[in-house]
Amino acid sequence: MSRHVSYEHARKFLQRCFGKPERMRLLCSTKAGREGGDALQVTVEIAPGGPVVQVQEVSMADGWTGCRFSPSALWLALAVADVDGPIFQGLGPCAKAIEFGCGVALAGLAADAIGYCTSVTDCLPGHLKNLQQHPAALQGKLEVFRLDWIDDVGAVSPGCAIDLGSPENFAADVARATRATDATDAAWPKLQEDRLQSYDLALASDVVYEPHHAILLPMVIERWLKPGGWWAVALAVREEDICDLGFGRLVEQSWDT
Repeated sequence: MSRHVSYEHARKFLQRCFGKPERMRLLCSTKAGREGGDALQVTVEIAPGGPVVQVQEVSMADGWTGCRFSPSALWLALAVADVDGPIFQGLGPCAKAIEFGCGVALAGLAADAIGYCTSVTDCLPGHLKNLQQHPAALQGKLEVFRLDWIDDVGAVSPGCAIDLGSPENFAADVARATRATDATDAAWPKLQEDRLQSYDLALASDVVYEPHHAILLPMVIERWLKPGGWWAVALAVREEDICDLGFGRLVEQSWDT
């Protein structure tokens, strides 16, 4: 199954979402079934006349959160490719981008399409497996890494409630438990510390669902973004205080925005 989203259609869709902000919390596509079903290949024109990026959406059963791209991811991808915007204007020789909690990696693929050397990261095996099969990864253009935020920066405050029913909140424990039998590191290499503070651009979209996500995201970005680098984060407002917490911590770091 496949479909194409033109730039004009994407802009009109986002304008409708901006007029009805609660729509930003939903996924763009309902075609990839929640309990299995066919994957959906989607091509998205991220700027007038191109480039066009291809994403492979998976079912909720295979990918959990991020199985399909969200309006926030679409908004971020178009911002990445805006020739008059700071992300495109800041593209220099050998510029490096990284996407955190990438899911199907629409924003990361947009960065790759305009010329960034791009790494995409997630902690869920379904997304890592899906992305390793993407043509850009098979051609060696896109790097796919396993990165668990809790494992990366350490535990959050003991008073911060964590939903242990969500796979992204205990992915590192599962990886450690299964490493001896399924060669997790070989299948999905972990982002190594020799890349700390090496990326020019950090991207994330619709990755804050709980208070500890809002605490961890700024810490993770600070570890991998080089001093003077740019971050671009697009979040759907599910709970205003959680989003305020996340953006407040990002702004407090006094990074370029």
